Amino acid sequence: MWKSLKPGDRVSLGDTIRHISSLSKTAFGEKAYEVVRTELHYFEIMVKKELEDSRQAERKIIRYMDIGYHFLVEIWLDQFANNQRSHSANE
Repeated sequence: MWKSLKPGDRVSLGDTIRHISSLSKTAFGEKAYEVVRTELHYFEIMVKKELEDSRQAERKIIRYMDIGYHFLVEIWLDQFANNQRSHSANE
């Protein structure tokens, strides 16, 4: 399940994310990126399908302060969705 990141949200190494066009609210060609580096004020992403050849992979640096202001980002929360389903089933 995709969840929009809000200002102040953080990502972790290995997370899958995608950019959302603020004009049309649709994903840019449904390109999925993987978080390959995290720092205090920014994180670096790389296109997932290009991970095998990291020398020529498309990389982008995203500053946390830009999220929600200059562009929108969504994070894939498959593990969260599965945990929610199993937790609901146990109740």
